[in-house]
Parts: sequence; structure tokens; C-alpha cells
Amino acid sequence: MDAVWRSLDPEEPSLEHLCLTGWTRAEGTVVGVAGGRPYTLNYLVEIAPDGHPTFVGADVAGGAALTLRRSATGEWASGTRRPRPDLRGCADVDIRATPFTNTLPIRRLGLSVGESRELRAVWVDVPTLELRVARQRYKRTGEATYRYENLDSGYTNEITVDRFGLVTLYPGAFERLI
Repeated sequence: MDAVWRSLDPEEPSLEHLCLTGWTRAEGTVVGVAGGRPYTLNYLVEIAPDGHPTFVGADVAGGAALTLRRSATGEWASGTRRPRPDLRGCADVDIRATPFTNTLPIRRLGLSVGESRELRAVWVDVPTLELRVARQRYKRTGEATYRYENLDSGYTNEITVDRFGLVTLYPGAFERLI
């Protein structure tokens, strides 16, 4: 399955092409602008049968690179297998430049309309690829809509998804073209 998104933020325009193989492997390329500087991000997310990410690889052309692995017990480690106790308890990954990573908890949580769940995610800044832990809440507000909240920053938005849970509209942030 392929998807293409464009940014709706005029100060940080971008275009992304995602290639999704089953629900086990997602490869994306984002060409965008952040802080007035262009970047190209390539990322790979491997997904376990239970919907959790097990591998995250990302690189910015001419810049930073990142590799993370998540064990079956939920422990994160760097690409060199160095444990990352600072990421303990993170169930997901949230790459700033793509709405795809919102799909992972939306699909995995299987929320009913009106139901919400809090989680911790590894938030990846782009283009620096710096990491931080983000406390997040997803609430299903309709058949195809979810309220996303970053509980640390107070940011909130209403996300619309298709029947597969892929984002079609993230107001002010992303719009799916294909």
C-alpha cells in the first residue's frame, strides 16, 4: 500500500511517500523544510504482529542518523544494542515529520467511540533526530476521528483516518493526497 501526504503548515512544507508492506514494514521518504532549511528524511519502521514498533531507523541526508530496537518486553536499545532506560515505558514511536506514526497506536489500541487511552511514545524531532519521551492520549471521537493530545505540551488536534487507520486529515499539519 502506498500513501502520499503533504504538509499543511506553510512555514514547514513537506511531501511524503510511504510504502507500507502489510502491516509489518513501513518505509517513508519526506522532503521538507524545517527552520528555513531543506531536509530529506528516510525512515523505516518494522511492526510486530501486536502492532508495536520493533525497529526504527531514520536518517537525514547529510545529517543525523538513528537506529532503535524495541524488545518483546518493551525495552528500547540503540542500534549498537546499548540499552535506553530513558525510553522505558514507551509503547510507540512518533516521528514529527510524518502522520504515519499516529496510525500505530490508533490501530493497536482498537478504541471504541468515546474511549481514550494514554501512552508514552518516543518522539523523534526532524531534522535533528533528537529523542524525547512524550506522554500522549488518543480518544476516539467518531467512526473515523480521533483526538490526539500531547499531555506534556498541551497540543491537541482532531485526526481523521481511513478504514485502515491511516491519517487522511490532520488539520493544520497533514493532508493525504493518495
